[in-house]
Amino acid sequence: MDAKPPPIKNVPLYREYRRELSKLTFNSKPIINDLSKRATVNVSDAETVLKAIEDHLRFSVPNIKLPAFYLLDSIIKNVGGMYIDLLYGRLERIFVDVWKSVDGEVKGKMERTMRTWRDGFEGGRKHLFPEFVLRKIEEDIAKLKARAPLLSPPHPPLPPSQANGAEGDDLLDNLTSIQSQARKRALEHQQHASHQAVAARADAYDAASGRSNGSGNHGSRQQQQLEHSSKRQRAPERAQ
Repeated sequence: MDAKPPPIKNVPLYREYRRELSKLTFNSKPIINDLSKRATVNVSDAETVLKAIEDHLRFSVPNIKLPAFYLLDSIIKNVGGMYIDLLYGRLERIFVDVWKSVDGEVKGKMERTMRTWRDGFEGGRKHLFPEFVLRKIEEDIAKLKARAPLLSPPHPPLPPSQANGAEGDDLLDNLTSIQSQARKRALEHQQHASHQAVAARADAYDAASGRSNGSGNHGSRQQQQLEHSSKRQRAPERAQ
């Protein structure tokens, strides 16, 4: 069973620090610097400050844990002293609990930060914590990573068509083909109707031309018959 956490020694400071921590919802350097200065001013109440940070990390949603973790890193590197001493026995639990609750990108950033506690950082010193403290954290993370595939339920493999995205491509190709065929049929229908209209107009023209020619010929024959009849009537008069 976990040991009962020690009582908060400075409740007003705890509440004030938690209130300021609630503003740290993104990676804000001004807020981190201000809270780091508050930690420096209240180094005699380092236990209360760390308790406020621990509780914030424990109860905040995963997507705002990283800024508070960076605040802890700032206090470790810029204040040190009593804070590092108090973190010897609790850093592993703080780090692993946060690491388990965040996504892969944040996990990577936390691990890179932890390496600076051993290898040093620009303008800072190396080996901020004893090697056994950091080694224990690394071992815990390695075990969690090894267990991750076992904890994640297996996903059934996708059919080759879905895995390669072919199904969507085939559907698009089929739709394009259907649309192309519809346009082709519409064009053929339009051309056929146009040909029929032209043919109908040609037939109407030919019929009209035939009627006109027929009427002209009939009139000429009648005129010839009248002239012939007239000649026959005038012929006896010339004989007399």
